[in-house]
Amino acid sequence: MDLGMLPEMNMDRVKEEILKDPILSKLWRLAKEKKIPLFLVGGYLRDLLLGTRSKDYDFTLPKDASSFIPTIEDALSLHFFKVGKEETNTTTYRIIKEDMSIDLVFLQGKTIEEDLRRRDFAINALAFSFQDETFHWVETSLEDIKKRLIRPVSDHSIDQDPLRMLRAIRYLCTLEGFDMDTGLKKEISSKKEQIGKVAAERIKTELDQILLSPRPGLGMNCLHESGLLFTLMPEFRGLERLGQGEHHHLNVLPHILLMIEKISWAFEWIADRGATVSLAQEDWLSLYYAALFHDIGKQDTYSEDEEGKVHFYYHESYSCQRAEGIMDRLRFSNQLKNRILDLVQHHMRILNLSVETKEGALKRLINQMGEETPLLVLHTLADKEASRGILSVQIDEVVERHCLRILELYREKDIVHPPSLVTGHDVMALGYSAGPRVGQILNFIRQRQVEGEIKTREEALRILEQKFGKKQQT
Repeated sequence: MDLGMLPEMNMDRVKEEILKDPILSKLWRLAKEKKIPLFLVGGYLRDLLLGTRSKDYDFTLPKDASSFIPTIEDALSLHFFKVGKEETNTTTYRIIKEDMSIDLVFLQGKTIEEDLRRRDFAINALAFSFQDETFHWVETSLEDIKKRLIRPVSDHSIDQDPLRMLRAIRYLCTLEGFDMDTGLKKEISSKKEQIGKVAAERIKTELDQILLSPRPGLGMNCLHESGLLFTLMPEFRGLERLGQGEHHHLNVLPHILLMIEKISWAFEWIADRGATVSLAQEDWLSLYYAALFHDIGKQDTYSEDEEGKVHFYYHESYSCQRAEGIMDRLRFSNQLKNRILDLVQHHMRILNLSVETKEGALKRLINQMGEETPLLVLHTLADKEASRGILSVQIDEVVERHCLRILELYREKDIVHPPSLVTGHDVMALGYSAGPRVGQILNFIRQRQVEGEIKTREEALRILEQKFGKKQQT
């Protein structure tokens, strides 16, 4: 098939680009020398045809060639670790190093052609044989890459692995300019219940990649429109038609979906004001999942007062309860789960600050939130921007001013991690026994220190004596 419509790329050019890659050129030479039937497959080739490069490499080779795996490791000076189960034929040999990953699996079928026909989407059903220097693809692969169309390789693709429904949405979010085949959209909607057959860990991985993609809002809207969101997290069903009064212009679920889109806006908003925040991948996941879960408890707390005003008292705690159930079910790590719950529990704190709020209160908030402070600010700004009700718009300026000041104060590390000016021994020297009361007194001193009222050990000891000395004990 003619590749003239692709960005100045043909198969000879693809070979040249493969040779430029230090890892691939090394494996190409090895396969030729040792006669290893090793194939480069999938996304790396697709991206080359689209004019981009990837650092994610996928390989396959026949199972009877598994003895070559140590040879490949030696050539790369790297070692694989195993993922999956041999008894279910799902073993993957994986290497992850910095921003590069390598996956090696065994052929599904007797030939590379059979293997490609069992893959997920035609845009990924491509292979290059290092040993023979030949390309292989299914009938519609090159056509779909030209059209930028996500279409299954076969009518059995989703049935073979229902996770491919989530993967299709992930590709929609990560491959710029791509669309999903109409038939595939309908198939996902009709087969959404099959996602229940997939291991929770695999589902979580795909959800992570959707949220970390350039278009997480598009991904979450697709999950909603296909019905997969309610299938995976039925806890959201009660939010779609739940109104929110004058603080919001949208019902709860549309507000949540819009807020996910607004997180990137919040990041750019603070950057435009010189308050850039550096976030790691785990930070982004904490932020996006907190946005997804922050109002899920509103269905449990809806009430109207005598004037007809809508309230959701203590919805933060109910949101945490529902979110924790979802995260346990999807096998979130305890560390990520706790970070998300911390943001959900405190997501109203900046929004509830008034124009009269003193700087000491901001410092206490920063001290209590610690390293999560920048995430709470981003969460607050995105939440605010996704809430365009009459009452919400009236406090925009107040919220924005507090957010910027909090970020300024956060840079003063003594607020987040104040040095210990006094210890439990200092408190017990006043006659207190070891116990909770000692901790309460130390916390009082620390809060005064955070607010700037106490700056030295001498000042701390004086306040300790004046307020908690023996004469004040009861």
